Amino acid sequence: MKYMVIMIALIFSLSPLFSKGVHAGTVIKNIATLDFSLDGEEFLITSNVEKSVVAQLVDVKVSWIDINPIAVNAGDKKRVLAFKVLNSGNGRDKFRLFAQQQDFKSDFLVDRKVIYVDRNDNYRFDSEDRIRKTFALQADEEKVFFVVSNMPKDKDIPNTSESFINFRAVSKVGGSGQKGAIHVKSGVKKVDAVDGESGGISEDEGSYKLFIANVVLSKDVTQNEDGLITVRVDVSVSGEGSVKNVKVVDVIPNEVIYIKNSLALDSASLSDQKDGDEGRYKRKYKSRKAYVELLFGELDTSSHHVITYNLRIR
Repeated sequence: MKYMVIMIALIFSLSPLFSKGVHAGTVIKNIATLDFSLDGEEFLITSNVEKSVVAQLVDVKVSWIDINPIAVNAGDKKRVLAFKVLNSGNGRDKFRLFAQQQDFKSDFLVDRKVIYVDRNDNYRFDSEDRIRKTFALQADEEKVFFVVSNMPKDKDIPNTSESFINFRAVSKVGGSGQKGAIHVKSGVKKVDAVDGESGGISEDEGSYKLFIANVVLSKDVTQNEDGLITVRVDVSVSGEGSVKNVKVVDVIPNEVIYIKNSLALDSASLSDQKDGDEGRYKRKYKSRKAYVELLFGELDTSSHHVITYNLRIR
């Protein structure tokens, strides 16, 4: 009997690859098979196993989320601009964070420019937030950061002057600024990293707008011998010019009950419904939240209004 020896070499090779949809460091295995017949017998042979490791795609997106300039007055402390950072790459990355005054286009300069992370994810700057210069994000994770600044005390800054702040996030894995730049073994699990569309760097710009008109809101609560609680909220505008779209919202605690039709503005009664007057009472039953709301529209300087309403303990 004659024997025929068939030698088959199958080579399947993959170049280093990356994909946003596949996590960096993922091992992809490939193997090829071949079926054939010889002297009436069926044979199956396989190729060698070829492995490829997904490289890390480095991408980031920064967005200013306030949309409109933040209204400030001269001498204000801890005024906040909010930015969102999205790790749009496919692996964990750590980003360096920068807040820089845009001197060339700003009418006035702010002080400090300290960056805080929104630790409790409530989109509000509060005591839970902490100062950060770097922050790590998982793939597709996003986080809100606050740039907190003090306004200059100069009273001679013109009305509606604006100050611009640039917020930037730079990848520590990549971050060359050039799409396609390769960083050997700098990614997760020591895989290669490749800068994506953003080049591993993204930035956006927010702004403060200074108004000479100054709005002051104060609140006072009193209780009489019958347990009736009276809430007084004062709204005052001073300085120059006017303020627009003035809205006052006062949330009512769950421990008390609003007394119907007790809402008044400057001693004149207002209805609880949303109608032609400035005020209304609203209760959201699903969330068990209640509040009174006053819509003033535009207020000139030297305006002073007094809002009152009554509550009773449950």
